[in-house]
Amino acid sequence: MNITTIQILALIGCVAAAALVFGIGFYEGLRAGKREAFDTGYQRGLQAHRHELHRLHEQRDKAQHEHTITRLDAAQAIEQLTSELDTCKAQIATLQNRALTEADADHLIAMADKLSLAANTFAGLRSNDQAETCRRLSNTARAMFDRYWQTLPVLEVEVMP
Repeated sequence: MNITTIQILALIGCVAAAALVFGIGFYEGLRAGKREAFDTGYQRGLQAHRHELHRLHEQRDKAQHEHTITRLDAAQAIEQLTSELDTCKAQIATLQNRALTEADADHLIAMADKLSLAANTFAGLRSNDQAETCRRLSNTARAMFDRYWQTLPVLEVEVMP
């Protein structure tokens, strides 16, 4: 069997065409594989990013919730402290209204002096019962005056925070 030049050229052409078709198919398969790998990687990356983004959104929502709760707790504490402060202020005002003033203390001393004078006058008139009563009232007024001056510094310390 003799192979002619045309047959050899046809064989070379067929082999070249087959190599060309094989090369183009290989190249297209390689490109499709790369594209598919890229798309798969991109989808996986995108899915991972979506998962990370979802986790970050949950953390943000949790932090906002905790922040809101903390602010509410702080507001309640401030409200409670404010009500306690108002109660204390009202108690201080009540105590200040009930406490003796310096003018009251001066009046107590004046009454004690007048009661002492009355006791001496009754004693001079030989009314010993009246004299004893006046001395007791005078001593009581002086004792009240002494208590006033002993408690005054304590009240000032308590009133002035």
